[in-house]
Amino acid sequence: MLLAGGQYRVGQVVGGIRSPEKMSPITAASRFRQSERVINQEAGGTTVLLSLEGGQYYSLNGVGGRAWELADGSRTVSELAVLLESEFDAPAGVIERDLLELFSNLADEKLVTQDQAESGGI
Repeated sequence: MLLAGGQYRVGQVVGGIRSPEKMSPITAASRFRQSERVINQEAGGTTVLLSLEGGQYYSLNGVGGRAWELADGSRTVSELAVLLESEFDAPAGVIERDLLELFSNLADEKLVTQDQAESGGI
């Protein structure tokens, strides 16, 4: 996804085979947390993820890497978009749409889990 005239990419999951399993629908009220079965390392502005289950590597660019860093289950996708709007030059609505796609891809690859409590606190 391109943001703000192509200046930023939220992130693209690279590698891996998609799982046919489905989870709850992903909405702006969804909350995600990093899977415990993933290790990560930042390298040259890219966040590299390694799935311990399948040994697959994935990469996320700056904005996607920052979203990964913030994926602790404490914020909704909408709240993350507002926070990232203050850090990057793109409207929250565009960031939110891209985050929905990013987290959908990360969830398909079992790199994040969706918290079930989507309203109120955790």
